[in-house]
Amino acid sequence: MKGKLQKHNIEAAFVLVLFAVFAVTIVAVLALGANSYKSLVERDNEAYNKRIITSYITAKIRSNDMAGTVAVGGFAKPEEEDGVNTLHLYQMIEGQKFDLRIYYYDGQIYELFTTADNDIEPEAGNPIIEAKGLSFMQEGSVIQISSVDAGGLENTATVAVRSESEVAP
Repeated sequence: MKGKLQKHNIEAAFVLVLFAVFAVTIVAVLALGANSYKSLVERDNEAYNKRIITSYITAKIRSNDMAGTVAVGGFAKPEEEDGVNTLHLYQMIEGQKFDLRIYYYDGQIYELFTTADNDIEPEAGNPIIEAKGLSFMQEGSVIQISSVDAGGLENTATVAVRSESEVAP
């Protein structure tokens, strides 16, 4: 009888050890999976934050793709450098010329929609996103956008205005 009782104790101990090994393995796999998932999410967020500014501005330029409607320069007027590098997107609405200005000012990227020759200050715009910098360069119909997001990640994009039609005066 004693041998049978001892056999049951060894079998029970073996089952408990096997269960413990199985449980530890499951916890280890879950921890590794969670760690992998966390690093993937962080990488994707970093890539998104890096590209969001240039993607937004590129979409704005492409939606306004007409010759003579895109200009880069100063805030008040593209031909006058005033310290606020600005992208101007012009459009005619009911016979009046409007100017959508996108620019970096005071730690934010701003957007301002106003009449074309409106004398207005940069702080009047609507902040879009926090950033550490934004600049535009234009050579002919090619515009280069350089941005630095709030986390310090730099990104550049180049957009070509392809349309040949002119905006109405």
